[in-house]
Amino acid sequence: MDYDKLVAMVPYEKREPLSNKLIGVILGAKKEEKMPSTLANTFLLHMKNHTENSEAGLQVLLEAAILLDAEKTVVALGELQMQNVAEKFVQYMYGG
Repeated sequence: MDYDKLVAMVPYEKREPLSNKLIGVILGAKKEEKMPSTLANTFLLHMKNHTENSEAGLQVLLEAAILLDAEKTVVALGELQMQNVAEKFVQYMYGG
């Protein structure tokens, strides 16, 4: 999946609210064993360096949130009125 293309669709002013929601999805996930250790380490590095709102940080957050709970990730995008990003994600998921 092209996470960089999804992140490019996120308006700058919505990066922080989106990162907060995605962090909530990640931390609330019950399937943390699904996250590869390299992705978990990259997530933690962005959190430590306060770069979770950067393009690279959002890519990691999106990848982790989608991996752990795709449904809640789509709901989070919808709550922030980012249906275009949610629709693109669903297209990626279903080969559209």
